[in-house]
Amino acid sequence: LPLYTLQNKSSGELLQTSDPGLAMQTGRWADIGRFKVPVLRGLEARSPYFHDGSAQNVEDLVKFYNDRFATGLSLQEMSDLAEFLKTL
Repeated sequence: LPLYTLQNKSSGELLQTSDPGLAMQTGRWADIGRFKVPVLRGLEARSPYFHDGSAQNVEDLVKFYNDRFATGLSLQEMSDLAEFLKTL
Protein backbone atom coordinates (compact mmCIF):
# COMPACT_ATOMS: atom_id res chain seq x y z
CA LEU A 1 0.00 0.00 0.00
CA PRO A 2 1.17 3.54 -0.59
CA LEU A 3 2.29 5.53 2.45
CA TYR A 4 1.06 9.11 2.64
CA THR A 5 2.84 11.70 4.76
CA LEU A 6 0.42 14.42 5.82
CA GLN A 7 1.32 17.69 7.51
CA ASN A 8 -1.02 19.82 9.58
CA LYS A 9 -0.79 23.38 8.24
CA SER A 10 -1.51 24.90 11.66
CA SER A 11 0.71 22.87 13.98
CA GLY A 12 3.24 21.42 11.55
CA GLU A 13 2.50 17.94 12.92
CA LEU A 14 3.40 15.09 10.56
CA LEU A 15 1.41 11.88 10.22
CA GLN A 16 2.06 8.87 8.02
CA THR A 17 -0.83 6.66 6.97
CA SER A 18 -1.68 4.23 4.21
CA ASP A 19 -5.30 5.46 4.10
CA PRO A 20 -6.20 9.09 4.89
CA GLY A 21 -9.88 8.16 4.98
CA LEU A 22 -12.51 10.91 5.01
CA ALA A 23 -9.79 13.57 5.14
CA MET A 24 -9.27 13.06 1.40
CA GLN A 25 -12.75 14.54 0.89
CA THR A 26 -12.99 17.12 3.67
CA GLY A 27 -9.38 18.22 4.03
CA ARG A 28 -9.85 18.25 7.81
CA TRP A 29 -7.01 16.97 10.00
CA ALA A 30 -9.56 15.48 12.43
CA ASP A 31 -10.96 13.29 9.63
CA ILE A 32 -7.72 11.38 9.00
CA GLY A 33 -8.52 7.68 9.39
CA ARG A 34 -12.28 8.23 9.69
CA PHE A 35 -14.70 6.47 7.38
CA LYS A 36 -18.36 6.68 6.58
CA VAL A 37 -19.57 3.11 6.52
CA PRO A 38 -22.74 1.96 4.78
CA VAL A 39 -25.79 1.19 6.88
CA LEU A 40 -26.84 -2.44 7.19
CA ARG A 41 -30.57 -1.70 7.09
CA GLY A 42 -32.10 -3.27 4.01
CA LEU A 43 -28.89 -5.14 3.19
CA GLU A 44 -30.61 -8.14 1.62
CA ALA A 45 -32.41 -5.94 -0.92
CA ARG A 46 -29.13 -4.51 -2.25
CA SER A 47 -27.57 -7.66 -3.71
CA PRO A 48 -25.36 -8.53 -5.51
CA TYR A 49 -22.50 -7.29 -3.33
CA PHE A 50 -19.00 -5.96 -4.03
CA HIS A 51 -18.00 -3.94 -7.06
CA ASP A 52 -17.95 -7.03 -9.26
CA GLY A 53 -21.14 -8.66 -7.95
CA SER A 54 -19.16 -11.68 -6.73
CA ALA A 55 -21.34 -12.19 -3.63
CA GLN A 56 -24.80 -13.00 -4.90
CA ASN A 57 -26.50 -13.20 -1.49
CA VAL A 58 -25.98 -12.42 2.20
CA GLU A 59 -24.63 -15.93 2.84
CA ASP A 60 -21.87 -15.38 0.24
CA LEU A 61 -21.09 -12.04 1.85
CA VAL A 62 -20.74 -13.55 5.33
CA LYS A 63 -18.60 -16.40 3.97
CA PHE A 64 -16.29 -13.94 2.21
CA TYR A 65 -15.65 -11.94 5.38
CA ASN A 66 -15.28 -15.08 7.50
CA ASP A 67 -12.60 -16.36 5.11
CA ARG A 68 -10.95 -12.97 4.52
CA PHE A 69 -10.52 -12.09 8.19
CA ALA A 70 -10.24 -15.66 9.53
CA THR A 71 -12.94 -15.02 12.13
CA GLY A 72 -13.43 -18.73 12.66
CA LEU A 73 -17.22 -18.74 12.55
CA SER A 74 -18.81 -22.18 12.33
CA LEU A 75 -21.29 -22.97 9.55
CA GLN A 76 -24.13 -22.53 12.06
CA GLU A 77 -22.76 -19.16 13.23
CA MET A 78 -22.40 -17.96 9.64
CA SER A 79 -25.96 -19.05 8.92
CA ASP A 80 -27.22 -17.30 12.06
CA LEU A 81 -25.35 -14.10 11.18
CA ALA A 82 -26.72 -14.12 7.63
CA GLU A 83 -30.27 -14.60 8.93
CA PHE A 84 -29.78 -11.75 11.42
CA LEU A 85 -28.47 -9.40 8.72
CA LYS A 86 -31.51 -10.19 6.59
CA THR A 87 -33.83 -8.97 9.35
CA LEU A 88 -32.33 -5.48 9.48
